[in-house]
Amino acid sequence: MVFIHGFRLDGELVTVPDVMTELKDEKSILLFEMAQDAGMKVEQAEKNYISLVEREAKRTGDFDSLSKTDINLLAKALQYMDDGVYLVSDDYEIQNMASRLGVKIKPIIQRGIRDVLIWEKHCIGCNRYFPSGSTCPVCGSRLKKKGKKERSGFR
Repeated sequence: MVFIHGFRLDGELVTVPDVMTELKDEKSILLFEMAQDAGMKVEQAEKNYISLVEREAKRTGDFDSLSKTDINLLAKALQYMDDGVYLVSDDYEIQNMASRLGVKIKPIIQRGIRDVLIWEKHCIGCNRYFPSGSTCPVCGSRLKKKGKKERSGFR
């Protein structure tokens, strides 16, 4: 969220309405409003792009870690992808999904991701792997999220 860190960007800015609900402090809200006054567009993501992001996130195990706002931001970035846009975020889950979807990323403060990961749920009791869930259907132990590299040398 560029508004949370007070990060300034030049050029055309586009975001989704859900971003406003995640702004917690007055400074971030003020920066958001100033960006709107300066011409930032606030648009809903189109349903077909939202569905595409959700489908891919479920396939890769990212879905449980992404908020509705995250999914909508990714969908909006996909919608503008042919215009050469990039998604500005330090959130590693968003960066991981954006990389999978072919969306360019610009980190704010953090370095950004190096590897694109596929997430699995690993049972801490019986050591089995599952695509989703929080409790092992076999032994009832807690499932822990575990990433494995899909490809190395991302950056």
